Amino acid sequence: MYSVFFTVDVAVISGRKLRLFHFIFEMLENPGMAHCVSWVPSASIGVFRFSSQNKERVAELWGQRKGNRRPMTYQKMSRALRNYARSGEIVKVKKKLTYRFSSAVLDSLRGQHDSAKLY
Repeated sequence: MYSVFFTVDVAVISGRKLRLFHFIFEMLENPGMAHCVSWVPSASIGVFRFSSQNKERVAELWGQRKGNRRPMTYQKMSRALRNYARSGEIVKVKKKLTYRFSSAVLDSLRGQHDSAKLY
């Protein structure tokens, strides 16, 4: 079993409902979650990849964070990721389980994360 500790609760900082891309960014910034999702260092800025072995665990954690009664699956979570692609917030990269934050979203997330460190 994995234990997860997030130091930043973006939902509280922004005063809005937590969105999936905020949650993914929190996981990416937490070194303890690198076995589930990680930045792709050789790719362009903002590219991340889910671990094929732990992608379902990421979905379970997202479901728990949202307060879902039923367990979240990667299939359901990937549907949300595809919806972000329509709005341009997260774009699917041609490699398996690999996505990229739009530059506007990434800048916003980094700004919120940096300001949260001050408190």
